[in-house]
This record gives sequence, C-alpha cells and structure tokens, in this order.
Amino acid sequence: MLDNYSKSKIVLITGASGVIGNSIVNLLSEDNNLKLLITGQNEVKLKYLKSELNNVLAYLAGDLIDYKFREKLISSFSEEFGGLDILINNAGIYTWSSIDNLQAEQIDKTLDLNLKAPIHLCHLISQGLKKKKWGRIINIGSISGSVGEANASLYSASKAGLIGLTKSLALELAEYGITINSISPGWVKSPLSESVFGDENNPLNEKDEIDCVPQKRWIEPSEIAHLVKFLISEPACGLTGQVINLCAGLSLG
Repeated sequence: MLDNYSKSKIVLITGASGVIGNSIVNLLSEDNNLKLLITGQNEVKLKYLKSELNNVLAYLAGDLIDYKFREKLISSFSEEFGGLDILINNAGIYTWSSIDNLQAEQIDKTLDLNLKAPIHLCHLISQGLKKKKWGRIINIGSISGSVGEANASLYSASKAGLIGLTKSLALELAEYGITINSISPGWVKSPLSESVFGDENNPLNEKDEIDCVPQKRWIEPSEIAHLVKFLISEPACGLTGQVINLCAGLSLG
C-alpha cells in the first residue's frame, strides 16, 4: 500500500478560497506527490493560488449549492486529469438563528452547502475510487455537530449529518481501500467567526466564548491543514470512520 501512495495523487479541495481551505492548499502543495484541483466562490483568490503554487493544476470558481456546478466540477476535472484520488469537503456556511426565526432560504442554503454538496460529491467520485481500490475523503465538520449549539440548530444539524455520512461511507467503502474521516474544529479565527461576533443581533461575545475553551485560544487553520495531511497519508490507512474534535478541549464540556 505504501507503493500505491508513492504514486502521484489528484486532490480536490472545496472552499479553497476561504481561510481554512487556503491553509490546506498551501500545506498540501508542498508535497510533490499531490496534484491539487481547487474550487471556491472567489475566483481572484483561486487564480492567485494557481499562479503561486506549482502543484495547483487547475481551479474552477462556482457555487457548490448549484447541483449542476457540482456535476460540471467533477466531470471536467475527471476528463482532464483522469479522475480524483482524494476529496476534501471543506466548503461550508455558518448559520446563527433561533429556531423560530429561521428563514426557508437559510434552511435550504445551509443544508445544500454543508450536507447535500458533500454527499453529492462523494456520490460522483465513489465509482472511480472503487475502481482504483484506493481513496481518501476528508469532511470538515464542526464540534457543533457532536455537542450541539444553541441558536445554531440548523448548522449543528448539517454538521451532524456529516458525521453520519463519514461513518456510513467508511463502512461501505472500507473493502476498496478507501478511508473517510471527519475533522470537527472548534472556534477558528476567520472572517466567518469575526462576522458572528460582529453581528449586533448575536449575543455571542468573543471573549466569553474563548474563556469557555479549556486551552483559552482559537484553533489555527494550519492545525486543521496538518491533520488533513496526516489523514490522507498512507500511515493513516487504518483510520477510517473517525470524527476528530480539533477544538482545544471545547468538546469536553
């Protein structure tokens, strides 16, 4: 199996133009055995990554909420590069609202991006991975999917769904040499978290939230990237169906 991994692998990273995705792309690009395909909504950032990093083969900007874009993404990359080996489902959106104030548009958008898109992408690449008898899928979730979060029931539900997807696919695809794992970060310093704390309608206070974290700190995007790098490596071939809470102890209560 180590010989298998030594061959060049094609990696698709979603949400690559965001803070976490950017960190994942930069770290994985240092490995010459990994050839990266990236997608996100910010074409300027994707183009910059492509121009700066030699191992980024191509990018395609678009919205993963769009079912047709997801099909175009996989079909175009597969035709050009001969199929994928590794999928990193990183794209996502945070929705904060009490259950009685949720809007139908929020429900559709959050579930479409956080849960339906990863399921669909796994569906689109699964046959190719099974033929190769090797593959890696990493789902970037949240500890909110494991422990729940008041006034974020929709977000928590979408991330809990990723946990179910991870465990079920791990069982289904294990015999084909495919591993599926999920990383559940706690609070990560990013424009998304800053927008949460900067919303005047949101009572969450940044200092109070960090004080609740046992390590009293944010999770760095680079920590997530390094965990991704390990989980897609051959030494991690025995890890599958696992949900790893990378949260500075926040999930402990």
